[in-house]
Parts: sequence; C-alpha cells; structure tokens
Amino acid sequence: MKYFLLFFIVSLHFTFAQADSLIIHDFNNFLKVGADFYTSPLRFDSKDWVKLSSVVGISALASLADKEIKNFSQRNQSESADALFNIDKYYYAEFVGASIIAFYGYGLVAENNKIRKLAVKLTEATFLATSLTIITKTIVGRGRPYMQESQYSFNPFTMDNDYNSFPSGHTTLVFAYSTVMANEVDNVFWKIGWYSAAGLVGYARIYHNQHWFSDVLMGAAIGYFKPWQNCCF
Repeated sequence: MKYFLLFFIVSLHFTFAQADSLIIHDFNNFLKVGADFYTSPLRFDSKDWVKLSSVVGISALASLADKEIKNFSQRNQSESADALFNIDKYYYAEFVGASIIAFYGYGLVAENNKIRKLAVKLTEATFLATSLTIITKTIVGRGRPYMQESQYSFNPFTMDNDYNSFPSGHTTLVFAYSTVMANEVDNVFWKIGWYSAAGLVGYARIYHNQHWFSDVLMGAAIGYFKPWQNCCF
C-alpha cells in the first residue's frame, strides 16, 4: 500500500509539474502572439493595406444604409423575433469565457493537446480582437442609434457607453470565436452553423437598437480577418 501511495504522489507531482510547464508555455505564446498582433502594421505589405482600406471603405459606404436598416429592424419586431434575437444575451462573454476555461481545463487534465491548443487560440482571438475593438470605440466615439441622433454623430476619445457604438463589441467577439471554431472542423455544415450564430448576434445588436449596421460590419471584419487565424503550434 505504501508503495502505491508513493507512486501516486510522485505521479501527481509529475502531472502538476507538467501542467505548470504547459501553462507557462501557453502564456508565453499568448504574449508573443499579442506582441506580433500589435506590431503587425509595421510589417504590412501593399496587400495588407489594400485589405484594411477596403474594410474601412466598405464600412463607410455601409453607413449610408444605417438609418434604413435601423428603421427596418425596429418596424419588424415580434415575440418570435424577440426570442430568436435574444441570442446576443447567451452567445457572448460568459459563454465564451466559460467554454475556453472548460476546454483548457479538459485539455490539461486529459493531456489532450488539440483541445488545449484550441483553448489557447480562442483566447488569443477573442482577447486581441476585443481589445482592438475597445480601443477603436474609445477613439471614434460614435453615438449609438438609441440616442436618436444622426449615424454621423461622434464624441471622440470618450468612455461614455452612449458614444461607444463603433465597432460592435458583441459582433467582434462572436466572429473571432466562431472563426476559430469553424476552422477546427472541415465540414461545411459545422462552418455554416458557427457563422450563422455569429451573424444572428450581429443582427441582434441592430434589432435591439444598440448598433448601426456599419458597426456590426466592422465588428465582424475585425473578428474574422486576423493574423492568428492560420497560426500553428
């Protein structure tokens, strides 16, 4: 019995030591990806600048339709639509955070590197995309549609939530998460499911009069187009 206990204690110590090593490795990888992300504009080539300019240009053009889409969403509300578009209350930070913790914990305990690395990629994608969105919101200071002002009403460099409309944080987060999940399985229905869920969240933000269409479009672009999308370990 004493030999079994000794073996159990040694094995437990080895397991925790290995887990600590993996956690340190993953944290260092997160810091490296973050540094690469924030310094990436210094390494942009002409294609990168064209892509960025195209996204900004398309969002600017989309703003011309902001009021019409807002009015359409407010006119077409019903109990069934309310139930469907409550998705933005469930597919958001709580779900994302809980699932990442669950994936990472399972990956460590079960020594499943694929699931653990998925959790790391999800953390990188959601955290970095959301941080960029928060910075942009603060700088731009766009008024939310419920303020009953023009879609071109701005109060730059503010933390006031009423003027933190552009881009949509909900949409950024779910598109970042959905893109990573969609790329994990080579199945068209799997991909359609994840992107459909993200799209529903995006429209839900318009439906609830929290964002303009162009806010949602830019949020989706930030969540989808990201340098870590094809990252390998």
